[in-house]
Amino acid sequence: MNAVEIREEKAKKSYLRKLQFKLPNVLVMMLLIMMFACLLTYIIPAGGFEYTEDKKLIAGSYHAVEQTPVNPILAITLILEGGIAASPVAILLLFIGGFLGGIFMLDSVNNVISMLINKFEKAGSNILVLGLFLLMSFIGFFIGGDMMIVFVTLGVILTRKLRLDPISALAVTFLPLFLAFSIAPSGEAQIAQLFAGIPLYSGYLERTIMFIFFVIVTAVYVVFYTNRVKNNPLKSAMSDTKWLTELDEDQNVSIEKNGKVEWKDFLVVAIIIIAPIILAYGNTVLGWPAKYGNGAVITVFGIAFVTCFLLKRKKTEDMILAFSKGVQDITIVAIVIVLARTVSIILEKGNILGTIVNGLTGSLNDFSSGMTAIIIFIVATIFNFLVPSGSGMSGVMMPILQPVAGMLGMTDQVLVTAIQFGGGLGNLIIPTLGATMGAIALAKANFGSWIKFMIPLFALWIVLGSIILYFIASIGWVGY
Repeated sequence: MNAVEIREEKAKKSYLRKLQFKLPNVLVMMLLIMMFACLLTYIIPAGGFEYTEDKKLIAGSYHAVEQTPVNPILAITLILEGGIAASPVAILLLFIGGFLGGIFMLDSVNNVISMLINKFEKAGSNILVLGLFLLMSFIGFFIGGDMMIVFVTLGVILTRKLRLDPISALAVTFLPLFLAFSIAPSGEAQIAQLFAGIPLYSGYLERTIMFIFFVIVTAVYVVFYTNRVKNNPLKSAMSDTKWLTELDEDQNVSIEKNGKVEWKDFLVVAIIIIAPIILAYGNTVLGWPAKYGNGAVITVFGIAFVTCFLLKRKKTEDMILAFSKGVQDITIVAIVIVLARTVSIILEKGNILGTIVNGLTGSLNDFSSGMTAIIIFIVATIFNFLVPSGSGMSGVMMPILQPVAGMLGMTDQVLVTAIQFGGGLGNLIIPTLGATMGAIALAKANFGSWIKFMIPLFALWIVLGSIILYFIASIGWVGY
């Protein structure tokens, strides 16, 4: 490494340190929101609603009650209560994260994808770009989480071979993976459904159709962009042409051979795909939620986890270590969910949740259910900048918006979709999400260039998402 490269490396590290200092951690953000909720209990007039025996809010029953502000010290003690209230959601996510994260550590998914890229290495650039994009979309449909950013490395290798920029590497890996997690029934929708109290994987077919629409629009945009960069590198969204110089200096990139891909690897990938389909069928057709609640989720993914490790002839110790690592990776999400539930408890203890619901109901009462769904989608997208976690956002927004939606005639399934769209898609354009910034760093891109690439696409998503939400709200979609 020469002197110039050393200076550049130091400058890069300095920039990253400044960036990390400016961007608050998601846990810090949740604690700040808790404190803000405490402040609101001193400012907003207390009020409440009357409820039916089955805990349904009675429209028009709002009335003023005694002011009971919550001080910050009491708020910290309420975290335990929030943890108890959020325990069903948190426990499910810990087990799902442990099982799926453990399976992912087997490297079967990574090996299969590397093999496919090698096999079609000599195909045209459009075929390779579209092929990897669709493959990542397919994988993201069934697997999600921050761990998926490891695939960005494959995108970097492929796009270098095609003489494309770092943004293209993100566009064919990170973008489809996290788009799928945002829209597909196996991603953000699960968490919102848990908070809404509706069956997991309900509306599976309809959500799959929504996913296909988003994938088509996004794939066309990505192919258009990569073609433009291929024809004229100066039209790249990157802020400089340094990436072109690096391509000229490194012409011998190749996809690392991870060893022979065995039939067991394909079976592991198949099991990952089949498990959520079995759950969707059991929950929507066989009525598992009525018999087992959401406990069947742990059973199905647990069987899938053990089966995959047995196929790969791994020891019990390997299973335990892999499961523990998977749980470790999802622990932050579980804590965010606990803190989000604590926020709603603070609002309840301060007797202002009813006032907020009453205010929102009055504000949205003049809109149709379709327009209300679109407004919630936009609000969730904006709110996502403050809470860079779909889990945390669902935990904060669902207790407030669910009674509002009920009073306005909107189904829980539509509300879940509106929050899911805002929380999931918004994650791809905010600088406060670790996965987004991590993926950009892996691709050696920068956030400014990524936003330049994403703004037109995000505008298309807003239009498409609004059309979908207006339609499903207008027909009163229940999904189960």
